[in-house]
Amino acid sequence: MLSYLCQVVGEPPDKIGRLHGSTVRRIKASAIAIHIPVLLWGITGFVLSAQVFKLDRLQAAGIAGLCALLIYLVERLVLATPKTWYVNVGRVAIGIVIAVLGASTVDLVIFDREVSQQLRQSGEARLEAGFSTAMAAQTRVIEQSKGDWLAARAAANCEANGTCGSRIRNVGPVYRELAREAATLREDYVVAQRTLEELAVSRDQALAEWQSSPLAVEQAGLLTRVEALHQYTMQNKAAFCAWLLFFLLVLFFESMVVLVKLVFGETVDDRIEVIRERISDQRASAYLEAVTSPVAEARRLIEGTYG
Repeated sequence: MLSYLCQVVGEPPDKIGRLHGSTVRRIKASAIAIHIPVLLWGITGFVLSAQVFKLDRLQAAGIAGLCALLIYLVERLVLATPKTWYVNVGRVAIGIVIAVLGASTVDLVIFDREVSQQLRQSGEARLEAGFSTAMAAQTRVIEQSKGDWLAARAAANCEANGTCGSRIRNVGPVYRELAREAATLREDYVVAQRTLEELAVSRDQALAEWQSSPLAVEQAGLLTRVEALHQYTMQNKAAFCAWLLFFLLVLFFESMVVLVKLVFGETVDDRIEVIRERISDQRASAYLEAVTSPVAEARRLIEGTYG
């Protein structure tokens, strides 16, 4: 098991026997921590590929493997970077970005039913808004048609009783023309009413088809689902609290490697390695100075002359 953990973080297993306990504990903690985001991204990649993008199991498994491998390489890079303030800032920034993305995608899997419900409700709201606009416009047409019809009928009646128009009480050609125009306007009014009724029937049919159709969920992309989850949590305080807790939990899991890197300080083996590097650097500098100094040059000239 210890050999496997060493290989996970890139440490030679045969080196463990020469390391101090603090370094071994750090290696174990780092190796265990790196499994958490890798597993989360692998599972999330598989579920999203299968549910959101509708890929088959083999393709979803391939996507999950690529996601896990990419996160593993990034986490290994996080572990391999030295501890300086600007590297720490960059490391924390990378870790937070990965954690936020991972937490967001995991939330889509956890709250899949809520997202599907919100997608259907949003679609229904869009249909309702579209039909409401069309029906409001048709209602104005009906009111206008009714007003024109009533005005034309009143003009015809006025012509018939002689109170206006030709001032002759009869049903002559003027009255018949006015009555024909009133009848035409009444037909327009009836047609407008029938159109409004047809819009109401179409609205009910469209809503029924939308509620029974799986397209509302199947055609929704990743960003649409994220937006639906945001809308759902903003409308429900309890759902928002639950989502926030899950998000923080997954964020903590995703940030485990960064936390382990920051918590474990410099060990004895780290200091020994730094000392060894300084000694090697000093030896190299001394050798370079000895080879390139004027004394060394003079010695080579003497040896070349009398040798």
